[in-house]
Amino acid sequence: MHRRIVEVLLLLFLAAIGVNWPELPYNARLADLIFIPLAALVVVLPQRRWTWQWPDLAVAIYLLGALPAIAVSADRTHSAMEFAREIYLAIVYVVVAMAARHGMSRDVGKGLALGGAILSVAGLAFVIRQLFGAAPWPPMGEVMPLPYIGDTLRLRAMTASEAMLACVLTASIPFAIALCTANRIRTWCALTIVMIAAAALTFSHAIAGLAVAIVMAAWPLLNGRTPLRRVAVAAAVLVCVVLNFAAMVSIRSITDGDSNYTDQSLYHYAVDQRQMQIDDVIVTYSVMSYARIKQVAWRAFLEHPIAGIGLDQFHTATIRAHDEGALPPLYREIDPHSALLGRLAECGIIGGVTLLILWGAWAAMARAGGGTYLGYAAAAALAGLVVSSVNADIMNFRFLWVLAGLLRGLQDANGMLTTSGRGTSGAAGTR
Repeated sequence: MHRRIVEVLLLLFLAAIGVNWPELPYNARLADLIFIPLAALVVVLPQRRWTWQWPDLAVAIYLLGALPAIAVSADRTHSAMEFAREIYLAIVYVVVAMAARHGMSRDVGKGLALGGAILSVAGLAFVIRQLFGAAPWPPMGEVMPLPYIGDTLRLRAMTASEAMLACVLTASIPFAIALCTANRIRTWCALTIVMIAAAALTFSHAIAGLAVAIVMAAWPLLNGRTPLRRVAVAAAVLVCVVLNFAAMVSIRSITDGDSNYTDQSLYHYAVDQRQMQIDDVIVTYSVMSYARIKQVAWRAFLEHPIAGIGLDQFHTATIRAHDEGALPPLYREIDPHSALLGRLAECGIIGGVTLLILWGAWAAMARAGGGTYLGYAAAAALAGLVVSSVNADIMNFRFLWVLAGLLRGLQDANGMLTTSGRGTSGAAGTR
């Protein structure tokens, strides 16, 4: 009975992990309320003694890397609260790893897949209702002006933003792909298509990371199909290049004397407008907010290279940039929207190096856990989120730490499939 309750709570936690409701103090949400009893029950489950391994040390090093940034912070209380949230995410990692060690790896994968599927089905139902004139509801999505295409309905499906939904689905879709080969093939294949469609309707830069995650998750299924693999890799690279370019600059006009291209779209993402000339061609372009925020982060790092400007104090740099005219009022207080650059700005070289150490440890875990279908899925999801980290603060995502915890549990259990005596090769095994 105890184990069954844990399994149910685990599925509920993972299904709710992307939902931005209710708005509780300290950025807590529904998933965090479910996590409290889940963690308490997982900890008392009988299991082998926890043995520290390199990934666990890397998590500890990552946390310690923020301490100097707290010491130099202008608001130590606020920085200490952010550090407490980082500790909470590390606890999520440990609890999920313990659950995976106890044979619940498949429940973790299914929970992540179900969470993305539920949001996607609800999101597409909302889009269909909008086509028939239903009243708008911002928590599900709203019409926004975008470069090149103008006013567009963008889906967020009860998550914090369109980019967040794309990142949630980056963590979910690889497991749905894996489940397509395990059981209920038609159901999971249909849900995978639904989730990909929902991700496309976010019109987010994070689709670049999703493209990488999909290719990696489907890689075992393309075994022996070298041309198809090459096409898939090329497509993923193209998506990454195009979307990251679009997040940096937007072409407003191209004039070469005989012809003229002009984008008349009105949108708030542009923070500056510039012009360049190549021979007889004049290109006018807008500098996008993501590019300018990265410039602000880099300057903050160069000015405070050792310990940064303080943990969770990036807004002090953006306020300064706004006062100098580099950012409009909408971006006066904004997050870094870049995991590594944000870490360098807030925590200096100490924080940046410790983050890279953590990512390296996770990459090693992903390689070691790649023999199981869950290992492939978790590695693919992690890789996709790291790609998205160029324009997203992924280290604050609960599901990122769930993925790392799953890989840690698989590593400690020597692979889920071997415990059931069915072998470790192939993507189609079941528990």
